Amino acid sequence: PMTGSATITVNPLPTLFTVGGTASICSGSTTTVTLSGSQTGVNYQLRRDGTNVGTAVAGTGAALNWAGQNTAGSYTIMATNATTTCAQLMTGSLNLVVNPAAVA
Repeated sequence: PMTGSATITVNPLPTLFTVGGTASICSGSTTTVTLSGSQTGVNYQLRRDGTNVGTAVAGTGAALNWAGQNTAGSYTIMATNATTTCAQLMTGSLNLVVNPAAVA
């Protein structure tokens, strides 16, 4: 017979919030990628086509914004709990299209 016991803790994933923003801009313009909410103690990393863009932003309990985005691609946001390191991709994505400027 074995002795002792094991305690297993199941940490919750970050709460899901929705990614949004303007999906089509003109060349030379920028857009803001938005997240509908955030949690304190959770860091939010903007990604474009699976690659990190800038540094992670700490959750505030309110919506978050990543201004100045001007590169076409699929933008997503990964949330990571700063204490447990449990991570979850936020709901949705922003597929940004950059239209060429009109020829004069």
